[in-house]
Amino acid sequence: MKHKIIKTEVVPIKGGYGVKFEFDDGYTDFAEVGGKATAEFYAAAQLGERIPMNVNPLLLSAEKAEELREKKR
Repeated sequence: MKHKIIKTEVVPIKGGYGVKFEFDDGYTDFAEVGGKATAEFYAAAQLGERIPMNVNPLLLSAEKAEELREKKR
């Protein structure tokens, strides 16, 4: 079963930053990522993505990774 990330928020924490994720089913998750630029990247990249339940929301799907690779070229 998958759920969609409908909201992301970069959150400062002691020693770095994290990303708060909100899903279309009401579930929320949080992941520490280190720097602000990294947090902003994941917040933007994952917004709108459908991911399997109980999977780390920082993991990019193969399709998303390829899409980002193509944009970089």
